[in-house]
Amino acid sequence: MNALMPAHRREGPIAWREGRTVSRETFLSQVALIAERLPPATHLINLCEDRYRFMLSLCAALARDIPTLLPPNRLDATVHGIAKRYPGCVTLSDGAATNPSLPHHPIQEPDPVDLKPARAPELSDRADAIIAFTSGSTGTPQPHAKRWSDQMRCSLRAAERFGIGPETRIVATVPPQHMYGLELSVFIPLATGASAHAGRPFFPDDVRRALAETGRPRILVTTPVHLRACLKAGLEWPEIDHVISATAPLDTDLAQSVESTFSTQVSEVYGCTETGSIASRRTVAGPVWHWYDGVRATALDAERTQVEADFLPGSIPLNDRLELIDETHFRLLGRGSDMVNIGGKRASLADLNRTLNAVPGVHEGVILVPDERDPSPGRLAAILVAPGLDRAELVARLREQIDPVFIPRPILFVDALPRNEVGKTPHQWLLALLKSEEGRKT
Repeated sequence: MNALMPAHRREGPIAWREGRTVSRETFLSQVALIAERLPPATHLINLCEDRYRFMLSLCAALARDIPTLLPPNRLDATVHGIAKRYPGCVTLSDGAATNPSLPHHPIQEPDPVDLKPARAPELSDRADAIIAFTSGSTGTPQPHAKRWSDQMRCSLRAAERFGIGPETRIVATVPPQHMYGLELSVFIPLATGASAHAGRPFFPDDVRRALAETGRPRILVTTPVHLRACLKAGLEWPEIDHVISATAPLDTDLAQSVESTFSTQVSEVYGCTETGSIASRRTVAGPVWHWYDGVRATALDAERTQVEADFLPGSIPLNDRLELIDETHFRLLGRGSDMVNIGGKRASLADLNRTLNAVPGVHEGVILVPDERDPSPGRLAAILVAPGLDRAELVARLREQIDPVFIPRPILFVDALPRNEVGKTPHQWLLALLKSEEGRKT
C-alpha cells in the first residue's frame, strides 16, 4: 500500500481538463520533475487551487519524503499560524504567493519537452506524510497526521461502498485540502484508477460544464450548500450516476429534490478529519448509517463512542453522540459537545437549531453559545437569515416549541451566514459577527 498509485494502469487517465484527459504516464513524469525542483523544506503547505496541480505537488512531496500540511482555508492568518507551528516550511501554490512573509514555491505543469518516462515511486511509511487540519468550525484548527498506506486503505473502502472503479469520473466542488475532498477526489483516483476533473467548480453553471466534460459514469462530490444552489439555478443537467454529500447535515427534502432533478442517487458520508470517511447512508432511506467494511465501533458510555479499523492508527474517539444499532449500523444523535446547561436545564444545540430552521420564514440560522469559554452559559445567541420575519414573531414561534431559558438573545439578522470553502460556518466567524454587532451598539 506504499505505492503512490496501487492501481496504476499505464493507459488510463488520471484527470480531465476542458474535455481533455491527462494520462497517468504524463502524470508520473510530471511528478518526478516537480519533485526534483522542490526546494529544501521541513514541511510543504499545499495551497494549490487547481485539483490536478494539487495532486502533482502532493505526490511530488511524497516522492521527496517531505510532509504536506493542509490548512482548512487559505486565509493569511490561518496559513501564517500553521507556518509558525512548523519552522522551515514552504508554501506551494499554482498562483501568486499568498503570504509574502513566508517562503514560497510556485507549482506549474512542466513543459512536455522536459518530461522523461517515470515509474510510480515507492514511498516511506512515515506517520506524518500528510497533516490535515480540522476546519475550525467548533474552535481552533487542530492537526492530524496521516500515513499514506492508511489513506490508500481508507480510500479503497470508500470506493467499494460507492462502486467507484477505473472507469469512474469524479467532479468535486470541495477543495482538495479538506479531508472529504482530499479523499474522494484525490486519494480515490490514485488508489483505484478513477479520474478526477482538474477544476473546483463553484457556481452552478461551472458545475454543469465540468460534469458535461467528463462523460459517464460520473460522480458529483459536493455539499448541501452547493446542492441547494444547483437546484435553484434551474439548469438542464447531464446525467449523474451518484451524488455524494458531506460537511453538513443533508435534510431529506433536499436529498429527494436532488434525486428527482438529477435522476440520481444521493449518499451522505460520515467521518471526520481524525478518521477520514468511515460510514455512509442514502439520505432518503432514513436516519440509519452503515459503517464501512472493517470499521468497528465501541460505546464507551452513553455519550462517547470510539472506532477502530485497519486504516486507523488505533482507537479513535468520536466527537459525536451515536446510537449503535448493531455491529454495522448506527444513528447519529448530535455532537457530544453540543449539550448546553442553562439554569439547571439541558438541551442539545443540534435540536435547538433544527427547531430554529423549521420556523417559517427562516432561510437558515445558527443558535450558539456566545462565550465558548463558559461551560454553563447564562444565555444563547442566534444568527439567522430571515428576510421579512421580525424578532417578536420569531421569539413567539420559538416559545411554542422550546423552553424559555433557551430562547436566544441576542438575535442577529444577517443577509447571509459566513461560510468557508466547504460550506461550514466556523464558530470563530460567528462569534466575530456577534462581537461586531455588539460593538456597533456601544
